[in-house]
Amino acid sequence: MLKDKRSGKIAIVAHCILNQNSRVLGLAERSSVITEIAEFLIRNEMGIIQMPCPELTYAGLLRKAQTRDQYDTAMFRRHCKRIVKEIVNQIHEFEKCGIKVKIVIGIDGSPSCGVTETSRENPCKNTLKHERVKGSGVLMEELSIALKKRNFSIPFYGIRYERLPEDLAEIEELVKD
Repeated sequence: MLKDKRSGKIAIVAHCILNQNSRVLGLAERSSVITEIAEFLIRNEMGIIQMPCPELTYAGLLRKAQTRDQYDTAMFRRHCKRIVKEIVNQIHEFEKCGIKVKIVIGIDGSPSCGVTETSRENPCKNTLKHERVKGSGVLMEELSIALKKRNFSIPFYGIRYERLPEDLAEIEELVKD
């Protein structure tokens, strides 16, 4: 007889954490995976739900960098709501079988997956860089709304490339049993 070895814990992770190739051309911080996050999840025996990248699935790989304001349209929100519906359905399936979703990890500064910071247009028009501002990205906002409607209480955390060690320490505190 086989013994079930599930850990009982899951993290929901922004697509670009596990695949930097999905980012806007010129904005990837790494060649592939943010290894520190992946290694943390493996070390803590957490399963992973990789959220689809709404910007990639909406505008393609060769899209231009845009801000939250540019993505905050009825059409993009509908797109994000479809993605969120699938994520929430997965959460429900896992939770009804005793597998706890411990955290949602986004990328602060992202117009879609920012948790506490998102972006707005920089006055300097000839740059891929946008200004970071307080607030969440469109996908994270829609995910938060959908989770509340279904009475799920899951902490959100937005990582920042420039302070990964500090972020990992904070995430570790959030996922403790």
